Amino acid sequence: MPCQREVPAVAALQREFDDQGLALIAVDLDDDRDSLEAFRDKYGTSYPVAVEEEDRMRKAFGIPGCPATVLIDRRGRMVGRATGGDGDWTSDAARALTKSLLGIGVETQLKPARARQARKSVHLLSAVAPNDPKLNDILNEAAASLKAGDEVQILFDAQSVGALRMNANKTPLEDAPFTNAQRRAAAKRLGIPQSAAPRNQLEYIEQLAKRGAKVLVNANGVYAFGLADDEIHPIAKRVSVMDMEKIVDDSDACLNYSRE
Repeated sequence: MPCQREVPAVAALQREFDDQGLALIAVDLDDDRDSLEAFRDKYGTSYPVAVEEEDRMRKAFGIPGCPATVLIDRRGRMVGRATGGDGDWTSDAARALTKSLLGIGVETQLKPARARQARKSVHLLSAVAPNDPKLNDILNEAAASLKAGDEVQILFDAQSVGALRMNANKTPLEDAPFTNAQRRAAAKRLGIPQSAAPRNQLEYIEQLAKRGAKVLVNANGVYAFGLADDEIHPIAKRVSVMDMEKIVDDSDACLNYSRE
């Protein structure tokens, strides 16, 4: 639920969302319904409010507590997250970011409003299925973000660190080759000749790295799975779990890959 000082800004954002046919939903954590109704009557809020357990919301959205904001795109994926109550969701930059993530007027509205590069993370949390369409879609969005001038970081965390393990100079990301159609589409997104198109997910990530994406792996996860440093593909820089958490928390948008 928004804190009291956020209510006017949230109400303004709701009106703008209504004009665009989008939904704004508040989630109240553990309050009784009488307190919730009193809050709504006092501030005149009209957007729907769900009541949920705090622990359940922490696990579902990775938020430390309330207030927090989560952006869900049209495919039902969490693409943005902010904690605390100090953000101005009525600012031009916030409107531009929200609309860009939801696919509204990206070409005409995003570029004039953006005051700086957006920081975006691709957070890989579960074991990676070779040539998984879900991961390919996320990498496609990373390519589009780089093309738009955004800062992109690809984070191998938890079980996904195994996707970087070298076995006879080959990683699991190379196990399933792209089809010719996938290669043509990737080449077009990357702006490279068809002859240089990536042949698999690892080569796609390498192409993204050439265009400025940072590829990082959780060093704690590497050791937890009993892997040595030289077993991990050199494309990924080792970072601590605290550094990785900070990168995710500081990101303007985070695309999560999880097969659970």
